[in-house]
Amino acid sequence: MVITRSLQRAQAQNPESKSFKNEWNVLQLIHANRNISRIELSKQTCLSAASITAIVQNLIDRGLVVESGHNSSALGRKPVSLSLRDDVGFLVGVDLGSFHTRVVVTNIRGALVYKQESETGMQDGRDLVLSRTMKKIHKAIDDSGTPKNALKGIGIGHSGVIDVSKGLVLSFPRPGQMTEWKNVPLRDLLEREFGVPCLLEDSVRAIATAEKHFGLGAGLSDFIYVDVGMGIGAAIFLDGKLYRGPGGSAGEFGHMTVDEHGPLCCCGNYGCLETLASCGAIIQSVRSAIEKGVDSKVRELAQGDLNRISIEMIGKAALQNDSLSFRVLHEAVSHIAVALADVVNLLNPHVLIFGGALFRSAPELFLEPLKRTIKQRALEKSANEVQLKISTLGSEAGALGAGRLISEIVVERLYRIAT
Repeated sequence: MVITRSLQRAQAQNPESKSFKNEWNVLQLIHANRNISRIELSKQTCLSAASITAIVQNLIDRGLVVESGHNSSALGRKPVSLSLRDDVGFLVGVDLGSFHTRVVVTNIRGALVYKQESETGMQDGRDLVLSRTMKKIHKAIDDSGTPKNALKGIGIGHSGVIDVSKGLVLSFPRPGQMTEWKNVPLRDLLEREFGVPCLLEDSVRAIATAEKHFGLGAGLSDFIYVDVGMGIGAAIFLDGKLYRGPGGSAGEFGHMTVDEHGPLCCCGNYGCLETLASCGAIIQSVRSAIEKGVDSKVRELAQGDLNRISIEMIGKAALQNDSLSFRVLHEAVSHIAVALADVVNLLNPHVLIFGGALFRSAPELFLEPLKRTIKQRALEKSANEVQLKISTLGSEAGALGAGRLISEIVVERLYRIAT
């Protein structure tokens, strides 16, 4: 047995060896599918039961994998399920948003250890925002009780235009932020500060990653996630993988033109969906109407300070039959549905998942109007096939997704060290 194990380790050290590739593939499957069994691993890899048994035992011996119980969904004798060891490392996930920064600490499998939310203060300028973000991460590590040597990686989502491969924020198309966030090496700044591998991703793709692993996307190979907050974005999963496009810019749903004579967008185009249906556009429409004398419960909810109006207030007022709030939300959702009808025709998705501040504000108001408009405007076959769902994840989803993305890099590093 000692000779066999030594031979396995020697083979694993060669990344081109068949043994290495098989073992790495199995570890990835265990990471992606918590509580997967040896039987299921054999089915998914087409490796023999004996080969899977040897590979799994090797991963257990190296301290990467544990037997996590029995698969309760199976009939008859329950197969033993497998997971990564919780204590092989901890991760930080960050969602650096226009208005709020969310920071989470998780174990390697994504189980939440700590979460914190605070205002971003983007108007204070990039340098202050970055300084505060670093302090928030340090605080999260300290408050969660994570030992410094147990921190293995940091993932961060940003809602600007991102170059994932270079770790750059190329730009941030928001009023007053275009020059502030031009070519910011955010990944490198984090790595220098914390000395661990870091990853930068678009915030919507980070949220969609959380949806894939912890939410309604679990078990789905293909789905589209649509996020409506202060901006509008989408993320596409095809064949179980996040689709970024050759330049990494796939998913700019908010910059589809829905009214060629519409408002000027910060991207330079006229009539982008984002100018008509984002939370920022909705808030501005309600505020403008109230300033012109339209009566609304939103004024009362904002305690007379129209600068305090939020999408949550508008959603609450709409649920209380406030006509202004209901009308503005209905118009925004109609614009979103019209654009989605084209997406349904183009990609024929099986599932559309909706998230972001808009859909958290009053989810019961939105599904039926979306379904109705898509059925009216998309081809009958595609419209009948698509399922519409509203995310059940909380506002920390982007940070969770960023943590899940960096975990893939961390698991590979841990595996190579263990060999």
